[in-house]
Amino acid sequence: MKSIFTKFQLLRSQASLNRLNFGHTYLLIITFLFLTIACGKVVNSNKRSDIYSGNTSLLTMEHDCVNNTPVLESKISKSIEELYRSSIQNLPQLFFSINSRTYNYDTPMVLSIDKMTTSYRSLKDNVNLNQNAEELFYLYNGSRRFEDQKCSFSTITQNKKNDIRPFLNIAHFCYKKYQSETCADSEFIYMSAELTSFVKENTVELCKSFSREVSCQAEFNINKRKKTLGSMVNLYYGRFEKERYGALFSLKPTHQKYKCQKSNENKTIMTIKVLETSLSKEGQLDLLSHAEEIWSNKNFSLKLELVKQYSEGTITIVPISKGISYVPDSNNRMVYLSTQNDPDTTKRIFAHEFGHVLGFPDCYIEFYDDFKKELVYYEISKNNTNIMCSLKNGVKVQDDYFSQLEQNSCIFN
Repeated sequence: MKSIFTKFQLLRSQASLNRLNFGHTYLLIITFLFLTIACGKVVNSNKRSDIYSGNTSLLTMEHDCVNNTPVLESKISKSIEELYRSSIQNLPQLFFSINSRTYNYDTPMVLSIDKMTTSYRSLKDNVNLNQNAEELFYLYNGSRRFEDQKCSFSTITQNKKNDIRPFLNIAHFCYKKYQSETCADSEFIYMSAELTSFVKENTVELCKSFSREVSCQAEFNINKRKKTLGSMVNLYYGRFEKERYGALFSLKPTHQKYKCQKSNENKTIMTIKVLETSLSKEGQLDLLSHAEEIWSNKNFSLKLELVKQYSEGTITIVPISKGISYVPDSNNRMVYLSTQNDPDTTKRIFAHEFGHVLGFPDCYIEFYDDFKKELVYYEISKNNTNIMCSLKNGVKVQDDYFSQLEQNSCIFN
């Protein structure tokens, strides 16, 4: 795994965003929407149809809302939709050139009723839509996401423990001061009020990942009084790195094992059987071929065999006409694959989902803050190229993943 600072350099990179060419507007916007989906919920085309019909979720997400559990839609989301539809009907050309957005830990996507209401009122009262079409575009898609994910809020609340922003805040602060991932203990003895507030906020948040807030607050106050805050900061920083941050890039303890062999060139070949489905054979072979390409490098090769009969260890692809693509935590030999997307997007989603089959978790951050009533999403970096963290162009499998598979998932004859 790369050092924290190397990851930090990626996090702080401010690569410029590419502008979509007007001449290819329609195709590029549709492509942009598709390529930023991993497992987002599909909007019911019977209820909403426009030039962005189909899947309007902008972000990657996996949960168990596949049955489209009915949830009462917020009044503000209905108002946003009305404003969006009237705007795109009256001035469609304003939505032909949209800047792509990436949400990283510095600029996460935060959705709530209050925030959407404030944004809506600002846009509704501003008559100059020429300057605000992009904001309206993202507000609409954000509101759709918020509504579509309501059924999973109670489930993904627990994911807040994986919020890595406090961890990265401390890492960045220490590197700026000491060119190190951790600070000297003396840094936390004589602090300004501003630094004290910063250290307290981030240290208590790290601690809350493992303990109750009241205990973390008390522990902070005791260590501050005893001038031992450095020990507390480093304790929870180290524990979070090992148990939370590192786990985002590591095989799950429940990962499956598969048959492997060495080629004449000493290359490891992992063979996995995949059961034929109702999808066309040509389409299935195309999916498998793409997954093989993505999950292979110079030292490791994935070989997927399409078979007609099920046997122990066989992977099953289940086509679904609505909902999201996902791999259940309880059975990662099943891939529920949405048929709502174009072939190229489906291949990219399948390659991502196959990472879950192999045992790797998502490494983007997604949780619902029940206290603030906010849905929070961000990728680790604007320039992240890990297919389990993002589905942007150029994503791939990190070399360390292949090493983990060979060392922990291979059964050699």
